[in-house]
Amino acid sequence: MRRKDCYFGLHFDFHANVWTHAIGESFDEQLVERICEEVKPDFIQCDTKGHPGYSSYPTKVGTPAPQIVRDILAGWRRATKKHGVLLFSHYSGLWEQKATGDHPEWAAVTADGAVTDKASVFGGYADELLIPQLKELAGVYGVDGAWVDGECWAQAVDYGEEASAAWRSTAGKEPPKEGEEGYADFLAFQRRAFFAYVAHYISEVKKEYPRFDLTSNWLNTAWVPDALCITDYISGDISPTNSVDSARFDGRIMQSYGRYWDIMSWGISFPVHSAKSAVQLCQEAAVVLSLGGGFQIYNMQSPQRTVMDEWAIPVWAEVARFCRERQEYCRGAQPVPDVGVLYSAKAYYAVEKGLFCRDNAYNKEVCGMVTALCDGGFSVSVLSAERIVRGEVGLRAYTSIVVSDSAALEEGMEELLLAYAEGGGHLILCGKNTAELFAERLGLRLRRGAEPTIVLAEGADYAAELRCPYAVIGEGWGECRSEMRECIVDGNLYIGNPPPSLYWKEEKLPAFVTKPYGKGKISVLPVSAGKQYFDLNAFEMKRWFRDCFGRDTGKVRCDKGGLADVLLTQKEGRMFLHVINLSGEHRGARIKTFDYIPPVTDVTITLCTERAPAKAVLRPDGREIPFAYAGGELKIHLDTVCLHEIVELIGM
Repeated sequence: MRRKDCYFGLHFDFHANVWTHAIGESFDEQLVERICEEVKPDFIQCDTKGHPGYSSYPTKVGTPAPQIVRDILAGWRRATKKHGVLLFSHYSGLWEQKATGDHPEWAAVTADGAVTDKASVFGGYADELLIPQLKELAGVYGVDGAWVDGECWAQAVDYGEEASAAWRSTAGKEPPKEGEEGYADFLAFQRRAFFAYVAHYISEVKKEYPRFDLTSNWLNTAWVPDALCITDYISGDISPTNSVDSARFDGRIMQSYGRYWDIMSWGISFPVHSAKSAVQLCQEAAVVLSLGGGFQIYNMQSPQRTVMDEWAIPVWAEVARFCRERQEYCRGAQPVPDVGVLYSAKAYYAVEKGLFCRDNAYNKEVCGMVTALCDGGFSVSVLSAERIVRGEVGLRAYTSIVVSDSAALEEGMEELLLAYAEGGGHLILCGKNTAELFAERLGLRLRRGAEPTIVLAEGADYAAELRCPYAVIGEGWGECRSEMRECIVDGNLYIGNPPPSLYWKEEKLPAFVTKPYGKGKISVLPVSAGKQYFDLNAFEMKRWFRDCFGRDTGKVRCDKGGLADVLLTQKEGRMFLHVINLSGEHRGARIKTFDYIPPVTDVTITLCTERAPAKAVLRPDGREIPFAYAGGELKIHLDTVCLHEIVELIGM
């Protein structure tokens, strides 16, 4: 088995440092065997080297932690091998405090000349330590691969001698500092060097150990959106809190690259160590599994006693059973094209001020739009713009394509989107930047919104205050489905108690307009509202998005959107309708762990389809359920959704 064949795994680490005492003193190999027997993971990842840089096993290549009593890595390997479980290394890559302290020539250097604790991608770290130690793990210990941590998100902008020399040979001038001319090009140069660094260490290790599977944590994700194929698989650990919404967004981004991927959920909270319940982890897993990905749980490894939460092994086993029951229907499944949200690496880098950042302005807007559309009850997937322009992904099959606040797009992408609409699709352009990007092509007459940018979007049963950038569309461009009014602020906008008074202008402006375009149509929502939607989760904004998108956006619709996610997928000629319970306390910042999720009841899913299925069967229990079909609409009713229901539509 290789990593691409895996489905469920466990991750343990503890990041050994100089003070970590008595490593392996009470290590119990039989406990590892118990985990293998009861949980039955495809793989386990265990600690080998964390960010402090000390290896937790007696390495002959790097620096072993000073108080190693027993070779725990050898024990993990013997136990996992006995039970046919793959063993992967948790290994900290660029974030390496010990090596950069001992070898400052390996470290990235700030613009002010300070030596960082992050390794330089230009220096000798990869060849002198990283590659030899990965080969040691593969050759001496027989480890099956490595999950290389502390990479893209830890990389420092490097002004060291080797980095500066490489830049001068490329650009013919000194490296610019932040705010100076050419800084964006300098960042792009550093990113390319990061990709070369990852490709180098992977290729070098594979020359001797071709089956040693490697990933650089968060590459090909919302952290690093480039559609590159460097690693053996895609993986990252999502937010420990509000993991459900994180999985909804990050999982769709990972899935868009068309390769094997898995997501690691934190099995604990922090800073106070509290273990999550099985039901909490199963809810997070359901989101990932429905999208076709693999799932793994992070737990604390004990330096002395194997694992910290031995009592939780039955919890991990329960989550594993939940995943295994769905493996036949979920693993490697692909979303059926319906509502697609465009994801553009060029738009990401147009606003990114550093090297890589998952939470930059573009990602926050896209995340909010994905969340809003999912909450609207639509079947939503993400489309990689780079893969589209390369011809790897087609647009024609999608009912609607949404472009979220994008200041730039890949060359040729605008033409492809307009051709999609002209051919019969529904193109939805969201955000001030997107409206401005397409204004000339579409004849949109725009004027910028007033400062501060606040508008009121009004409907029959709501008035949503939007503190977002916006543009104003001139009259007569298309059918207006939603209106807004600009505000005048009386008082200090940034004082919260009491808030300032807002006076709404009488003039009503278009908030969502639609017009025919060839055989299809184009809609424009000129407000950058995604971030605010995600941050506030306000019912007024839900209702506003319902009015904007609710009529004709997708072919799948769940009437309990926001309480339950719906996703239509296909696998090996079989079609599955996933319904995922979103209830519970996962969005509460104060709530870290919980053990009860109320069921969602009386759920109806409507699917526009040219033919009815022969039958609808609930998976995994195999119970046939009734459905109604009339006028091209299939309706399926579920009395209760406890966590994750899968309806197989047989004969469609």
